[in-house]
Amino acid sequence: MGGAKLFFTVCTSVLIVSLVGKTFSLENLSLTKAEKQKLDQFKDAVSKSNFPAEWMQQELTLVRYLRAREWDVRRAKSMLLETVTWWEENNMKDIHNEDWASIEKDYPLHTDGVDKLGQPVIVLTFSEWDLRQAAVQGGMNRVIRWFIKGFDDVHLKSFEYHKLGKTNGTQWNVISNMDKLSRQQHLCIQCLRFYTELALTFESRYPGAIDKIYVVNAPSIFQVILGLVNPILSKSTLNAMQVLGTNKEEWGRSIYSHFSKDQLPESLGGTRSYSTAWNEIS
Repeated sequence: MGGAKLFFTVCTSVLIVSLVGKTFSLENLSLTKAEKQKLDQFKDAVSKSNFPAEWMQQELTLVRYLRAREWDVRRAKSMLLETVTWWEENNMKDIHNEDWASIEKDYPLHTDGVDKLGQPVIVLTFSEWDLRQAAVQGGMNRVIRWFIKGFDDVHLKSFEYHKLGKTNGTQWNVISNMDKLSRQQHLCIQCLRFYTELALTFESRYPGAIDKIYVVNAPSIFQVILGLVNPILSKSTLNAMQVLGTNKEEWGRSIYSHFSKDQLPESLGGTRSYSTAWNEIS
C-alpha cells in the first residue's frame, strides 16, 4: 500500500512538471489528484475557445483561474472568458504600441528590472504622480490604462523569461514607493477610483500572478488605500504584500534581500538612473 502511494506521488509530480515545464515554483507544483482532474476538465471546457493572447491558454494560467474560483470549473471558465471579452473590448493587443509620450513623463513607472530569481518587477514612486491633476483634467482613464500596460508588460515578460529558462516560474513583483504620499495629490475623492479599478483589474484578469508586493515609505494615510483595496484583493495577494514604513534600514533589509541594487532606481537606494523615456536608463 505504501509503495502504491509513493508511486502515485512520483507519477503526479512528473506529470505536473511536464505540464508546466522542467522547473517551476513550489506553489505551482502542488496539484493534488483531484485538482489535476479539475484542470483536465477545464482544459476540455475551453478547448474550442479562441484566445487572443498566448498566455491565456497556458496550463499555468488555467491553474491560476481555477484557484481564483476555488477549483469550480464552470466559474473558472466564466472568469477566463470574461477576460477574453475584456481584452478585446479594451483593445489590449495594441496597448504596447500606443503613443504614451504624454503620460510616461508625468507618471513614470519602470518594468525592466528583475529580482534575484530573475522575476520581473514593476516599480513606481508615487511622489512623481499627480493623480488629482489627471482627475481634474479628465485623464484618469488614460493613467489607469497606462498602469495596466505596466501590469501586462511584466506579465508577458514573466512568461517569456520562463520560456527561455531564465526563471523557475511566471510570477512578478511590484515595488511602490509611497514617499510623500499626499491627501490632496493622491487621495482626493476623484483619485480613489485609480486604486479600486487597478485592484479589480489585477484580481480578475491576472489572478495569482503576483509573487511579492513591497509598499515602502508608507505613511499612516496609506491606510486609506488599504481600506479601499482590502475587500477586493484575494488572500494570496494580501499575503504577498509587505507594507513597510519610512525607516530605510527596515525596508532596505526586505528589498535588498530580494533585489540587487543595479535593478532598482536611485529613489530606492539603487543605481539605476532613468531618463523620462519608458524604461530608458540614462
